[in-house]
Formats: sequence, C-alpha cells, structure tokens
Amino acid sequence: MKTAGLIYGNDLHYLDHIAPLCSFLNIPFIVTEDEIAALGEKYYPDVTISYKDYIEIHPYLVQSFERVIYCFTRHFFDAAFSLQQDLHQKKIKTIWCPHGNSDKGRDSYFMEALENEETALVYGNQMIDFMKEKNVLQKLKKYHVIGNFRYQYYLKHNLFYHSLLFEEIFPKLNMTKLNIFYAPTWNDFENSGTFLGAFESLAEQIPSDFNLIVKLHPNTFQNFNVDAERLINQYEKHPRLLFLKSFPPIYPLLEYADLFVGDMSSIGYDFLTFNKPMFFLNPNEKKEAFLFQCGVEIKPHQYPDIYDIMKKELSKKDFFSPIRKKVYSYTFSNKTASWNDI
Repeated sequence: MKTAGLIYGNDLHYLDHIAPLCSFLNIPFIVTEDEIAALGEKYYPDVTISYKDYIEIHPYLVQSFERVIYCFTRHFFDAAFSLQQDLHQKKIKTIWCPHGNSDKGRDSYFMEALENEETALVYGNQMIDFMKEKNVLQKLKKYHVIGNFRYQYYLKHNLFYHSLLFEEIFPKLNMTKLNIFYAPTWNDFENSGTFLGAFESLAEQIPSDFNLIVKLHPNTFQNFNVDAERLINQYEKHPRLLFLKSFPPIYPLLEYADLFVGDMSSIGYDFLTFNKPMFFLNPNEKKEAFLFQCGVEIKPHQYPDIYDIMKKELSKKDFFSPIRKKVYSYTFSNKTASWNDI
C-alpha cells in the first residue's frame, strides 16, 4: 500500500515526529510550506521530502497514495481532501501519529476527535490508558505501539546530530557551564504555557555557572508574536542565553542538557529518556500534572527564587531518579510493533 507522511499547513512542531517515522517506514514526506521543506531537508537528510503548494497538493496526494500518516485528525484531513476523494471515488486510509506525550488535553476534546481514525500510533501504556479514559481506544479499528521511535532515530544518526551541535549550538555557549534547557509549551486555552509569565525571571538572574537554552513552541510565535519578539530582542544578546528558533530535532539537544525546566510541554516526557533533574513551572496552582512527580514543582510566586530553588535541589541526593524511570517505562514501551506491520 503506497503510503506518505504529511504536514498540511505551517505546523512546524510536527516535523520532528513525522520525519523520523517516514525514515523508519521508508516512505516519502509531503509538506505544503517551503520553510518546513527546507528544515526537513537540512535536519533529516535521509528522508525524501516533497514540497507541494496548496493548489497541487490535493490532486497529487489522492492520485498518488492510498494511505497517509499525519498528526492532525481525520476530520481535518477530509475537510481539506474530500473534493478530490469524491472526484476519484477513492477514500484515503489514514494513520494518526502523536506529536508528543503531555498532560494537556484532559480539559479539552482533542483526543475525543480521534474516534474517527482508522489506525493510531501510540508510544506506550500511558497513552493507551488516556485513550481508554477518553473512550477513544475502543472506537479505533487498530493501534500500533511504537515506543520512543524518535530517540531511536536520534541514536541511529547521532554522529550527524553531534556535528550539527558542534556547528550551530556549542560555539554560541560556554560549554564548561551547566546547561538549563527551558522548553515551555504555548499558552493555549488551558493556560498551559509559562513563557510570557516566567521567562523574565529566568533571564534576569542567570547565575554565572549556568547557560539558559530556550526552545519555544512554534505556536508561541504564531499566537503571541509581538510579546515573544519583544522578550527575545530584550535578552538575546545575553552571553549565557541562547534562543533556538530553528532546530527541530529535540533529542540531540536534550542529551546535552544538564537539567530541564518545563511546564505542560510534551518535551518533559522526552527528557525522561536521560533521567536528569527536572523542574516544572506551574502557572495553574490548583492544577496538577502527572509528570510533575518526576521533579520539583515551582509555582508563580516562587519564580523570582527559581535559581535558588534549583541550586538547593541540585545539592541534594536526586530522589526523583526512580520515579523518572518508572514514568518513562509507563510512557514509552520497549515492546514495539514491527515497522512492517504498520
């Protein structure tokens, strides 16, 4: 069955999920934005990327493929491609690929929208249990457990990614210092993000023995561009601060981070892979997240003291290591389906 990966639109944050999958499945990757095509060719060179504009993509995809793998939903796909499917009397089969594992979505209906999917890919038992809770898993025709395939992709290409780090990241920082990796999610309607509320506290007080590496969610630029650009312009010349505006692969960055600062971002679950210290900024003091048990929670009134809290915790024995291992095993299965089965 002829299959392709697809990003339809400017969802850059899907790139690090669909591209590795296309590599393992040895299928082409179709995108509709030239920026995503360029980044894909640079950072995932073993993937065949095909750029199609919004005029040619619809007939091309329906005529050329029987199956598509994406990160959005069947409803969205049919809204874009129903006309061509009707014209050719052909229904494209679809497979949903998650774009990370996070604690977001419990107060929204995104997961419920997957009930119309034919097939879903899942990382492990945590996602399976969440789908059961949302009454989605029971409605799927089938699902495949794929484990932490993005980390496996990184390991397969680690020499390539190390060279990119030495070229693009290391020259900009003093690598004798500890690297804090701050990856806030965007401020969605669940009020999940922390960048606009916490970043100035982080940027103003960076200790002399730390670097702060900031990777913003692309939706932060799309939805809060003026505020994001103001903060970037204000602090981007700081000698111990680095904004990552266009470095899609996450695992090369996480391996070289010494500790993680996040919120409800799925990157926190990715960071469990390396079992290093974690700190969580919680903009909603009454809301808890499953991942927060893996590190130290810092609430808004504590933001001005964030580095004191970090240093105090780092001076102690790391009591969170066992729970991080446990949550990682719950999140990412070691028993993965054969790629030939998908």
